Amino acid sequence: MATQTTVKPDIISNLAEFVARVAKSANLGFDPVTREPTIYADAKQTTKVKSIPWIREADTLTVLAQPSRFSAGINDAAVARLKQIRDEAEARLRAGEEQLHTAEQEVLNAWLSYKAATDAVKPSLRRDILAAEKRFQELQKSLAPAHRILRKFARPEYTSESTSIYVQPMPVSARGLPSIAPAAAAAEE
Repeated sequence: MATQTTVKPDIISNLAEFVARVAKSANLGFDPVTREPTIYADAKQTTKVKSIPWIREADTLTVLAQPSRFSAGINDAAVARLKQIRDEAEARLRAGEEQLHTAEQEVLNAWLSYKAATDAVKPSLRRDILAAEKRFQELQKSLAPAHRILRKFARPEYTSESTSIYVQPMPVSARGLPSIAPAAAAAEE
């Protein structure tokens, strides 16, 4: 709990002022129920004067999974955010599709040349295969979104039916909905 002084409730009007004084003031704390920054009348924190409400961002996938818990404005913002993410991914896919097909064809051609060659020529053609595969992997990495983490698995994890890797439908960094957009949408209604 804070120590020596108490602050006049009129002085604190925003979260920045609360944070600047909370360590030195005995009448500043967090509401035990809502966990909002709260200004009390006395140092014992018995009488609540006012609190500063949290401005929370909604997680897009949470809103889409439980639309009845949120307002229409927030639901519309979540649908728009998911559409934006999907449109960006589709545009990247279309842009890189031709390049990937060309790189895949180079790998296949290198393998066909290797299989058709004599034993004396095969060692040099192995380098061509490795070079084509390396170019293909570098192209895949360059076309991946900047926030996507590509990692190698030392060994795959198998279930009794299949092997799979989970690809998130939306990157964690892109899930937040700004609190301003839903508020503006609700004000227009």
